[in-house]
Amino acid sequence: MALRQTSNSSHLEITNINTPDPWITQASNGKLYFTFTANNRLPMWEASSIHQLCVNPKRGPVWKANQTGSQSERLWAPELHAVRGRWYIYFAAADAQVGNRSHRMYVLGGPSADEDPRAGPWELLGPIQGMDQAQWAIDGTVFEIDEALYFCYSGWPRKDNREWVTHREDVQQLFILRLKDPVTADAEPVMICHPSQPWEQLPNGRGKICEGPQWLQSPSGHWKGIVYSCSASWTKHYKMATLQYLPVSGGAGPLDPRSWRKSIDPLLQNRPDGKGPFGPGHGCFLNLEDEGTVVFYHATDRETDRNRNRKCRMQRLKWTDKGPDMGGYVGESAGKWESWVEQIHER
Repeated sequence: MALRQTSNSSHLEITNINTPDPWITQASNGKLYFTFTANNRLPMWEASSIHQLCVNPKRGPVWKANQTGSQSERLWAPELHAVRGRWYIYFAAADAQVGNRSHRMYVLGGPSADEDPRAGPWELLGPIQGMDQAQWAIDGTVFEIDEALYFCYSGWPRKDNREWVTHREDVQQLFILRLKDPVTADAEPVMICHPSQPWEQLPNGRGKICEGPQWLQSPSGHWKGIVYSCSASWTKHYKMATLQYLPVSGGAGPLDPRSWRKSIDPLLQNRPDGKGPFGPGHGCFLNLEDEGTVVFYHATDRETDRNRNRKCRMQRLKWTDKGPDMGGYVGESAGKWESWVEQIHER
């Protein structure tokens, strides 16, 4: 069935509970695996389809926070990746005795990529080897560009050429580094995105935040880049924008900040009519056979929900000559699954 090419399509509520920072991947067996921020554990839900994910997924954690130490609380934004033949989970975690400023990125190693990741076993491999552990870091993601592996994450900036900021929580930038293998850094991180636009900040000029990077590429390959979230995730001002990857001649490819072009406007934000949901952000993307390219993101029912009630939603993305398009705003609710299917397909 052909898809309607509407830029501001409706959205479907995937979960009816708090599931912030949703990450969904489709394995080689065709099954979908869903994980999200649960703070004291790394959940993994399994479903055979989007419909089953909505109504009756297999639920359960694959790893729980340690009682003490560097992974004892605030397990944030886990991502499940099949990389070079093995399953990995990349996640941020903090030390309960220290709090948020101790957030660093960690990696779990799982079974072979052709096996069921929920079955495990999973082992903590530690932080990414060679990654500077003096830097606060969250929201790491892994992708390949020209057959080389890269790791992109959100971090606090440098004070100078030697030291990282360790006490401010109101400025986050995007960094990228090359990986030698799925758990080993091969280069120093490079800052590729600073929250310089007013829409990347809170209205009072604080909360200058870029986070939640995700690699996105059009099926035709004419557009490649990163979709990221900006402003504050605990407010209605949270939104998503893009960095198009356009390598400059004679540059260092992905490790050259000049290779990344920020969008003029957000890709997705609150509706201009004041209707919810609110604060759409931290999205991930799938190319599904029947639905085309879809975005999964979290958003709240009420603008006063702050960081509670961030439910996972799904919305279509349209590809244009200029790149990804979602009409700029959250679409109206599609209601139940049957209504979603009816609205996005030609009868």
